[in-house]
Amino acid sequence: MALRSVKDADGKGWLRVRHANGSEFPPLPQKLKVDLTRTDGGREYFTIQEGRMKGGRASVKVPAAAGSYLEPRVLHEASGTIRFDKKKEQLWYGSTGPIAAITDETNPVPDGTFNLEIPYEAHALAVTYESQSRFAKTWFRIGHEGDRFLHPGRVSAGCITVTDIPGWTAIYAYLIGRRANDTISVGIVEVTS
Repeated sequence: MALRSVKDADGKGWLRVRHANGSEFPPLPQKLKVDLTRTDGGREYFTIQEGRMKGGRASVKVPAAAGSYLEPRVLHEASGTIRFDKKKEQLWYGSTGPIAAITDETNPVPDGTFNLEIPYEAHALAVTYESQSRFAKTWFRIGHEGDRFLHPGRVSAGCITVTDIPGWTAIYAYLIGRRANDTISVGIVEVTS
């Protein structure tokens, strides 16, 4: 077993790969753990070890310059904690905050403690925010079902939306390399009113 982690290949937190079914979608997020199984024909072949695609197989072309898109070290920090106060419209990551954030008043994210998933796709809706945070298309799903996310933006449809968009880069950096005691989460979010 040759464990590796995905590098920030595109400068926006994602690596385009070829999945075993031939598809190039979805790309893989930075810091995702994979098991490199072989190198052949200018490609590195691996099995995904965590996240929603765990157990899937994929490959990536070896870059023209010497190197690899797969980091030889897998360094994850302990589970992260996000706190969101709906009434105050404030968010903290670790001990840092408050950061401006909102949820939809008519469909708010419920109170409680929820897992935050390892990102599993780049969200094209956030492309307009990339000039303020290059990681704007990386969203963290709240819980393990449904369509509520922690993400940057100006509008919420029931998610936790960080309206301090330049501040999203630091939140992303805090979460992306963290792992909970499972193979699908980066940490938790605590939501209060």
